Amino acid sequence: MDLIEQLIYPLYQAALLAVAGLFFLCRRRYRSGLALLASSVGWLWLCATPAMAVCLRAPLEHRYPPREASTYSKADAIVILGGGTLPQSGLDPDAEDPYGAVTRLGFGLQLFRSARADMVLLSGDDQARRMARRLERQGVPVDALQTESASMNTHENAAFSAAILKREGRERVLLVTSSIHMPRALAAFTNQGLDVIPAPAYDPIYPSWQAHPWWPRRAALRLSGHCLREYVGMWWYRMRGWT
Repeated sequence: MDLIEQLIYPLYQAALLAVAGLFFLCRRRYRSGLALLASSVGWLWLCATPAMAVCLRAPLEHRYPPREASTYSKADAIVILGGGTLPQSGLDPDAEDPYGAVTRLGFGLQLFRSARADMVLLSGDDQARRMARRLERQGVPVDALQTESASMNTHENAAFSAAILKREGRERVLLVTSSIHMPRALAAFTNQGLDVIPAPAYDPIYPSWQAHPWWPRRAALRLSGHCLREYVGMWWYRMRGWT
């Protein structure tokens, strides 16, 4: 599965096209070889442009615009999914990290401080424990925290978290994850029979750009790869009956 996930990313796709192109050139099939090499460079360039990255991101994000934590309805629990960027220095607006307060973890803390729920569930392999420790340092009571650290993907996030929540009679949840991940995560958690309120958070790995939209940037290439992964993931989850 790791190999398949790698092939979703443009860099690996371009590499495969280049290898195929070189193979055809070695076989003296110059037209096919050059076409594949040109496709490799063109695809990599296109996916590395902010214009392409924003085009891929927009359909994933537009249904769940960010809102102030205090505007959300109250729920039984706040579920924060791992996989995002952890704040570097703090979770408060005056911390050195300007994005810390609005990452997944920081926004989940805002929801808790706004009394949107009295329990926070952190879900996602070892990162769940690290997130829990950070929330403890920010004053969240230990008895208000739960961790689910066995899951390795979004489907398991939903299934394992739902088991914990239903056992405690907490079925209305505020789901915190990045905007581009929200469509798949929301569908997966809803499929587990939970009443889910999407609460998207900012993720620093998905920036905005002021530079020329057709000038390639490494961050744009990374964003394009993450978006393509989400589109393939949504299709795969529907095929598996996970959404």
